[in-house]
Amino acid sequence: MATTDFRDFDFGYADSGREYTRSPQLLRQGYYDLGDTENRVLNSHEFLVLGYKGSGKSAIGGRLQLIAYDSPAKYSAPPPIHVDKLSLKEFRGVIPETIDPHIRHQRVWELHLLIHTVSQLARDNQADQEHKERIQAAYRQLEEAGVTPQSPAAMKRLRSSEVVTAAHQKESASGRSTDASRLEDWIAYLKDEVSSFRSARRHYIFIDGLDDASIVQEGRASLLGGLIQAAAELNEMYATGGSPVKIIVCCRTDLYSRLSLPRSGKIRRDDGIELNWYQNTRDFQATHLVRLANLRARLVDPNCSDLFAQFFPRKISGRLAVEFLLLQTRHTPRDLLQLLKIIQGHVEAPGKIPENTVMAGVAEYSGESYFLGEMRDALSTYFPHQEDIRRIIDLLGTLRKRYFSYSELSEVAERDYRFKGKVDTEKMLSAMFDSGFLGNVTPGGPAGGYEQYFRFKFRNPQAALVYDEKMQLHPGLWKAFGVA
Repeated sequence: MATTDFRDFDFGYADSGREYTRSPQLLRQGYYDLGDTENRVLNSHEFLVLGYKGSGKSAIGGRLQLIAYDSPAKYSAPPPIHVDKLSLKEFRGVIPETIDPHIRHQRVWELHLLIHTVSQLARDNQADQEHKERIQAAYRQLEEAGVTPQSPAAMKRLRSSEVVTAAHQKESASGRSTDASRLEDWIAYLKDEVSSFRSARRHYIFIDGLDDASIVQEGRASLLGGLIQAAAELNEMYATGGSPVKIIVCCRTDLYSRLSLPRSGKIRRDDGIELNWYQNTRDFQATHLVRLANLRARLVDPNCSDLFAQFFPRKISGRLAVEFLLLQTRHTPRDLLQLLKIIQGHVEAPGKIPENTVMAGVAEYSGESYFLGEMRDALSTYFPHQEDIRRIIDLLGTLRKRYFSYSELSEVAERDYRFKGKVDTEKMLSAMFDSGFLGNVTPGGPAGGYEQYFRFKFRNPQAALVYDEKMQLHPGLWKAFGVA
């Protein structure tokens, strides 16, 4: 239906999991396929999805589930494995501690993923009879040993449980029976059963929850690196053996660089899919984010070709409306769609939205309702104590500047008793820069020819904070700190 009321549109939720359960049509008809991601996830060897928080990694998992639901004869995609909800301490002690950490962590994840996969394949009615019987036999052995995908700690039971295969019986006869050998037998057995499995249905194991950097800070960089390595090795084995199984791992871009992973660069180059929504263009209508917003709008009004021209003033604060709104974001789908949703709450009538109504929405978005709250969440991965985060926010509120130097910030921190000796300003600025809430201002640009150049992590993932250059507080925070 045609509409003249901005309030009629559904821009979705901050959590794509809620979109999947409450508004699945947004993932069916309102999903924007950035860089042919869907085809690459379904059909290519690429398995590692990298992107900053809010870039749409989890939406891929929801999209996969809907594709499988709509085409059950072709695809199977159970609910994602959320690493942040697993009891990772239960992985400790499964593989003997005498083994090298990188190998040990890879092996324990291989075992965990194999158990998940066997559990999924055992319910596949599209498999031929021979492979169905073999995979169900493997599943029964795991059940008899008391091992389920829901309990990582249960994997320890395999250290005292013999796997029943002809090959293993021969090995046992030769006296080979230790905790380590029994685990290796299980891993080898499950690998063989999964890699030789055949079915008309494709199976996808989707791993999410690598968005919270605090799990790396807890000394798990090597354990989580083992997850990536295990997924790479298993996927290679499945592809070589012709198995219809693929593991997809989603990871926050900046967190990936902090993992202890010997082949991190090679895996990223060969098997990575990068969700980078930023585009430096003068034609804002052609940008992926604007196309996404218009796609969502057309679910309600199929004739809405330009949401921003139809409902917003031509200019806001001296800039084109779409440019001004994008400046409030870190160029991620979540930021833009939540900004539009919050502005909706301030609209009182159909037609063009008055500028003061837009600005009221921007002010709410800038504060704890969204953007400042996002910064608080991001800082919690670097500063575990909420009191430290409160001091950082109070320091920025005391400074009250859009642009400032490191020395200006340090001076305020040193002369105010609330912050002196209590705020690590270097760590604070580094955390804000890595999370996209702070940028550098380079006079003349990186190669000259510009009056000034703004360098943010979401624009250039390889960028590093330069302390000797001016810094800019992200425009999305200006209203929150009273500097707009």
